[in-house]
Amino acid sequence: MLAGPLGEGEPVITTDIVKFNGSRHCGHPAEHELVIPWPAPGAGGVFAGEPVAGTWFAGHLLMTRACPGDCSYETFYFPRVRELLYEGEQPEENGLWFDFCKTAFRPYDLAVTAFLIIAKHHLKNRIVVRTDGEDAHWADARLLCAIELGYGLGYGINEQRELCAQQASRVGT
Repeated sequence: MLAGPLGEGEPVITTDIVKFNGSRHCGHPAEHELVIPWPAPGAGGVFAGEPVAGTWFAGHLLMTRACPGDCSYETFYFPRVRELLYEGEQPEENGLWFDFCKTAFRPYDLAVTAFLIIAKHHLKNRIVVRTDGEDAHWADARLLCAIELGYGLGYGINEQRELCAQQASRVGT
């Protein structure tokens, strides 16, 4: 369930801004303590069985997006026009601005990744979407976009960990 930016209330979705988070008061049982969660290779889905697959040096490896009784983490914030955060702030060398959102592989990660596929589809080279995750972690969002919007399966994470349109491979001829 999506909530407002701080995990409470309604998501903010207007022509000028999109801000949301997972729900702080989601009602899910606090069955798992998830310490610095990270998706395991091939992880996907939402609450698909036991979420913890093991550990990595900093915390838990997850096989599925999971909630430890609070589905919120960091606010996803996407303004139509980016405002300066502090005096003297500059864009990166490519002329684009840097921002990020860590989701801790909570269920709202699916909404974040789907939104970023939609943004990439419409904004093309005016946005660079990078991830610390793997291509497989975007599979659910690609499928959701394909089913609901008719596009998405053609996007993938390249070697530079950027979301981009992939060349479709031809099967048979």
